[in-house]
Amino acid sequence: VALCTYPNLLDSPSFPEDAKKRARRILQGCGGNSLGSYTASQGINCIREDVASYIERRDGGVPADPDNIYLTTGASDGITSILKILVSGGGKSRTGVMIPIPQYPLYSAAISDLDAIQVNYYLNEEKCWALDVNELRRALNEAKSYCNPKCIYIKH
Repeated sequence: VALCTYPNLLDSPSFPEDAKKRARRILQGCGGNSLGSYTASQGINCIREDVASYIERRDGGVPADPDNIYLTTGASDGITSILKILVSGGGKSRTGVMIPIPQYPLYSAAISDLDAIQVNYYLNEEKCWALDVNELRRALNEAKSYCNPKCIYIKH
């Protein structure tokens, strides 16, 4: 990060060549060769390519498309951005967002801020907090009576 933030350090012998090479690649991926430059909304392309390569290796060769990867400033920002796209309607047509219980308070706060409906589904504590398909069905069917459930957050 220091090499990208202060590129003059790229000339210093104090940093390993592999770190300098990575920093140059990131800077070249930025408009104007600077972290302060405007970048694509999805994030810096070379970083998205690296993330896609990692996912592909992790998932046993299943292709990952960098164009389907969006970099955010963190989980909170990412979740809120996605919910802003998906939340709509009023009354019984308000968007329902299914979230696991127990949950991180960010989810309920973001859902409330966007005037969506929180739809709880419960993880199975006896099975190491496993997801239970029957519980998902229960929560979904119950929610259909008071909202339009169209989002689900699954944490693994």
